[in-house]
Amino acid sequence: MNLLIDTPPETVETLIGYPPPRHLKHRPLVMVPYEPFDGPYIGATDAKYLSIGRAQWRDDGNDPDALSAKVWRYVEGKWSRMSEELPLHRVVDLCLLMTCCLFSPPDRGAVELPAGTFEGQRQPMDANLLEAYPDGFDGSPQEERIKARLRVLRDLLNSLPL
Repeated sequence: MNLLIDTPPETVETLIGYPPPRHLKHRPLVMVPYEPFDGPYIGATDAKYLSIGRAQWRDDGNDPDALSAKVWRYVEGKWSRMSEELPLHRVVDLCLLMTCCLFSPPDRGAVELPAGTFEGQRQPMDANLLEAYPDGFDGSPQEERIKARLRVLRDLLNSLPL
């Protein structure tokens, strides 16, 4: 079953070589091949799909309609139990934290998280760097790639009627 409405040519190999698992508890509502898009790992990644779907932990009765994001990893001939499923609010919170890290002054020794960065956060917080990071979060090719992705997110958000 092709899970995409329009299959770009670069995703065909993933769809054929790694048919998406349908037997696991996370029930995708949307699932996209990710192998050809995994940034610096394109061509050498075990992350085969990204999905938004019904959370595998929804069966606990607390939130039967809970949605989550999942990175589907295929390692050594099987779908990995290390595939990550994340509640959607945590995906947004991770993006917020990453943004604060990338745009903090490199010589500060901490990442400033303005009040309201996280739900219920009433005061600004400083997250101290736990390890020395030689160039701060400034200037690496990886950082430039992430900033480019954030600009795409910014532009998309700006184009929506929020």
